[in-house]
Amino acid sequence: MYIRKLLMIVVISMYSFTAMAQYTYGEPVESTANVELRKTRFGLFVAPNSSWMKPTAARSNDGRYLVTSEGSKVGYSWGLMIDHFFAENYGISTGVQLATTGGKILAEYDPTKFPTPGPDNIVKSASFDYRLQYFEVPFGLKLMSDNLAGGLRIFGNLGVTAAINISKKATYSVTYTDTAGTGLVDEIATGENEKLRNGVSIIPVLFQMNLGGGIEYQFTPKMSLYMGLFFNNGFAPDVTSPKDINMGYKGTFTDGNIRLNNIALKVGLFF
Repeated sequence: MYIRKLLMIVVISMYSFTAMAQYTYGEPVESTANVELRKTRFGLFVAPNSSWMKPTAARSNDGRYLVTSEGSKVGYSWGLMIDHFFAENYGISTGVQLATTGGKILAEYDPTKFPTPGPDNIVKSASFDYRLQYFEVPFGLKLMSDNLAGGLRIFGNLGVTAAINISKKATYSVTYTDTAGTGLVDEIATGENEKLRNGVSIIPVLFQMNLGGGIEYQFTPKMSLYMGLFFNNGFAPDVTSPKDINMGYKGTFTDGNIRLNNIALKVGLFF
């Protein structure tokens, strides 16, 4: 099913690029240094990344939990790149890719927000280490310099990526209250790289802003080495929905408005 969607996206993108072209397909772009930059080209890439989740507020939406980020994690992405230049130095950059990413979030309840003694079935703290995978379609404007020396160019890229969640797992530790005899006791529920289930838990579609730049080196008329550093900022919507997570503990909790970000080193080859 994903292969079929991928092929449809590529075909639609190619038709869109053709409609935007300002000159005949196949005509080489003129270059002042006798190095041609083809109008439409395809490439493959791999990109290790460091990703993190960041709450936009110190408290959860209901005000009962203090929310903090617990650090970053290493992931990667890989896929197909497509460039289409409508002028020698300006073009559209798109493609399809798979990305593995995630982050760590800690939510701790604020005792001043609960009555004393506290009620049962309350989550007191929840530490979640999310590992997520997305099918992504980036779309952006690419700015390319003239040939600087022997086929070397620099570029900048600004765009938006639509990401569809295809896998969601988490390692977690949740402390919650439970009734035992005549009083309350603290219980701990843990899980190791477990699939999130029984609810939404992770938003199905995510949008990211992308900003990056790098270099390209054309070492044959048809092949170019590509390297760039990108910052990907998830701006909408909230990534997590913990009130919909049911992982075997009693009670529910909420977190702040969580954004998913990463920095990626993208290395590839255009053919």
